[in-house]
Amino acid sequence: MTTAYELPTWAALPARADEGFDQLARTVADRLRVPRALVVLVSKGGQVFPGAHGVAEPWATRRSMPLSNSMSQRVAATGSPLVLRDARQDPEFGDGPAVRELGVIAYAGMPLWDVRGRPTGVLCALDTAPRDWTGPELAVLRGLADEGSRQLQVRAVELAEREARAAALRDAAAARVAADSARAAFVEAEAEADRTRLVARLGEALLTVETVSELLRCVDRDLRSPLGATAALLGTADGDCPDVRVWAVTPGSPPSPVQVAVHQLSDPHPLTVAMRERRLVPVGTPEEGSSLSGLPAGTETALAVPLLLGQQSSEAGLLVAWAQRRELDPALLAVAGDLGRHVGHALDRVLLRQQRLRLGAVPPARDSA
Repeated sequence: MTTAYELPTWAALPARADEGFDQLARTVADRLRVPRALVVLVSKGGQVFPGAHGVAEPWATRRSMPLSNSMSQRVAATGSPLVLRDARQDPEFGDGPAVRELGVIAYAGMPLWDVRGRPTGVLCALDTAPRDWTGPELAVLRGLADEGSRQLQVRAVELAEREARAAALRDAAAARVAADSARAAFVEAEAEADRTRLVARLGEALLTVETVSELLRCVDRDLRSPLGATAALLGTADGDCPDVRVWAVTPGSPPSPVQVAVHQLSDPHPLTVAMRERRLVPVGTPEEGSSLSGLPAGTETALAVPLLLGQQSSEAGLLVAWAQRRELDPALLAVAGDLGRHVGHALDRVLLRQQRLRLGAVPPARDSA
């Protein structure tokens, strides 16, 4: 009883020339004195010829053919040799592409076996004229098929090893990418946590501020220093007066309620622009093109932040300056906006307290603006 085997899903080797199997096909042609010989691997998707000798184009280059009327398919499906004296007289193959396109008349094929003992291909000798295959010839073909099976098994295992290694490399690369992404996300989360802690620390410190000196001291300790800035300017303007009063915070100098400058609200100074237009004003990078004039000495980069006060009659702003070029990235701009909001709340309270004290005709307890 003939055993029926299910064809493999894919061929053990791709549809291209293989030096070892081309040599095996030449050996078959030489030993059996046939003009053509093939090493055929069969799968559900078709048949490929990793080994070929004497085959005309396009098959010599294409190295593949559909399974329709394939002689090798019967060998792979049954695991039994197929020997035909004249394929043209065979009812199944007489009008098939092997006869019409490959010019096969006489056919002798022996199965090739994989490592699991299943037929996966065929070693076949092809003649262009009717031929009575002798016992010794078929024995030679069977012996060469055994050699081809061992060769095929080795090549299939090598290919599987390469594929397994490639899969491992892909997985390792994916793991590295995932690890790098996780690390970057962790770093970003840590940076965001640092920014949040900075804003929270400044917000808490500003809650008890009552005077300009205390406000400047908090700006120096909890804003300028953590940001690595070399100076900060605080400016305010009453709604009915164009003058912008400016206080400075610099390292090494105690904050003082004494104004260091007076600008006009209409001036092109970054601080006054931020106050007037109520927007962030970055300064110091070539693409920004803003002038560094009027800023603390040695400034290379600066950022002016509007301070939105509850009083409708006042405008305020904060400028932070660095002595080195610094990228004003979205994260820094966001934290600057958050910090500016807290400074604005504190400044609003300081100004309201001063108004209350003036209205009560009581001199400020500590200092005045």
